[in-house]
Amino acid sequence: MNIKKVMALSLATCIAVSPIAVNAEEEIRLISAPINSPISAPIDEAKVTEYIEFRGKITKVENGHNMLAILVENENTEGLDALKAYINEDVILLNDKTLEFADEDDLEVGMEVTIFYHKDTIMAMSYPPQLGPDVVIINEAEEYQGVMISKFDENLLNAEGDMIIRPSEETVIVDKDGESLEIEDLANRDLIAFFDIVLTSYPGQTSPKKIIVMPEREEVGVVDEVNEGEEKEFKEFILDNECIKDINGFKMIPLRFVGEGLGYEVAWNQETKTAELTRGAQWTAVTIGKDNYNFAKMLIRLGAAPELVDSKTYVPQSFIEEVLKAKVEIIPEGLKILY
Repeated sequence: MNIKKVMALSLATCIAVSPIAVNAEEEIRLISAPINSPISAPIDEAKVTEYIEFRGKITKVENGHNMLAILVENENTEGLDALKAYINEDVILLNDKTLEFADEDDLEVGMEVTIFYHKDTIMAMSYPPQLGPDVVIINEAEEYQGVMISKFDENLLNAEGDMIIRPSEETVIVDKDGESLEIEDLANRDLIAFFDIVLTSYPGQTSPKKIIVMPEREEVGVVDEVNEGEEKEFKEFILDNECIKDINGFKMIPLRFVGEGLGYEVAWNQETKTAELTRGAQWTAVTIGKDNYNFAKMLIRLGAAPELVDSKTYVPQSFIEEVLKAKVEIIPEGLKILY
């Protein structure tokens, strides 16, 4: 099956309910979009939005270890027509009818949802593509309900430069946990804004009904390469050859030794045969016998499942780079791990 072209649609098109007035002398009007109004603004494929939107119907719900996965499909003939999203405690679930937080148990087959994921989200390019979204909205509103997700600056202008939010005394402002916040907490943060009326000035302006302040984004990346002549210090440690085992044709390394060497706290759950690694906001987990590794809010496969050998958990050597994002150099003594 061919993977169809992924098109990043501007979130502005989701709120474009009439042509935007660019003439400063034109009268500013209050407008509200009708239910299921078609997108009338042209799509600018070159424009990069902070959060990409995918809307469709849940066709499958999978309950895996530590994580729920939903398959969402639509009838797009051009662009993305299917997406598999992994749902964990970091994903913000909302209902556009009540504007309240939802639970994983609320996600059901046949339900219309909208998935939002950051432009820098790591995506497994299988078919369908797989990722860990930032926000999933259950679409149950019978009347028009606008939603915008972006990073807003000190003037509360979104990253796309086409919308300013003007919170009023009636605007509900909360964080991911539902705790109340103030207008002063909104600047330079990623926000979810629910609204229904827009001023057709440019940029557009709206007074949201509710704003959810998203957690600070965690940067995910590999250790930078050291260029010749460039001074850059790395922490490092050596994994000796005798610690590396050859299991079913894969080089396997001791998880606890490497994890603690990289500064992670390693906890073992005997009941589920799962090891969890935590370092600050970073978290991952592996389960004996399961070739599913948590990374960037999704599951990836490394070709080999974790194994218990002499009461120690071993994982593929690729786990170091692909999941823990450290740099590995092969040396005569074994592996040099830099971070």
